[in-house]
Amino acid sequence: MRTKHIQRAYSFACLDCGHGWEGIYDIDVTVDEHARITAAYLHDDQRVPSPLQSPQCPACEGHKIRIMRPGRVASAHLYET
Repeated sequence: MRTKHIQRAYSFACLDCGHGWEGIYDIDVTVDEHARITAAYLHDDQRVPSPLQSPQCPACEGHKIRIMRPGRVASAHLYET
């Protein structure tokens, strides 16, 4: 088995309430002897589900979430009035 450690950042925006947030995830990607790939996600040193599958808004608990490349939420706050 081979395991590779990577880090990914994502920006999220709730299409229900407009809340935006960002997260950085440590991901351990393992390929077993049968070429099956598994990924374990960590956020703040806690194991969490993939942020790309069924994300939920921390503000309203809505599930209509837009996932964007990192930095999109922070740059949007610059233009708020």
